Amino acid sequence: MKKMTWLATAALASVLTASAVNAAPAPKDPKRHTPQGLYATAEETMEMMKKDPKVILVDVRTPAEWQFVGYTDMAQIMIPSVFFKYDGLDEKKPRYRSVVNANFVSEFEEKIADLDADEESTYVIMCRSGATRAQPAAKMLSQYGFKNVYIMTDGFEGGKVKEGDHKGFRLKSGWKVNGYPWTYKINKEKAYVEKN
Repeated sequence: MKKMTWLATAALASVLTASAVNAAPAPKDPKRHTPQGLYATAEETMEMMKKDPKVILVDVRTPAEWQFVGYTDMAQIMIPSVFFKYDGLDEKKPRYRSVVNANFVSEFEEKIADLDADEESTYVIMCRSGATRAQPAAKMLSQYGFKNVYIMTDGFEGGKVKEGDHKGFRLKSGWKVNGYPWTYKINKEKAYVEKN
């Protein structure tokens, strides 16, 4: 009996240690923190997906980004967390106005049902650079009981270089910069089609 208890304790410690290895630090800006408190870099996400094929990568960028910037076919779910509206500009940022995808959670639940996943499954949410859209998506999912939701802290394109000839370019880490699989060819089976 003692041997079984020791083995169970060792197995649990091993799982907890493996999980801790895949944990990026929380973003410095508290506004980018999620209720789940789970963060992973693109590199850590790739490791997680290799170790556990049930980890689900969710791309919450827009269809325009998928088409013109690229996407990874490794993302099992592609649903924008926001839409950009071209009827006006954002009051705080030099970009078009964005509105939350009011159907995000219901569309997400439809997709996970197709994947035989649920609230207990592990998800990694990816946006362009790692929080502006991933964080609100994680927050929405938290309100519906999804606890194992990571945000990819460096996103698909990564962060901006702060110095040198490439200052302002998104060349710092991220899925694409790390050389992970991506393409411009949209997979018809995964493509997001806006419902009217």
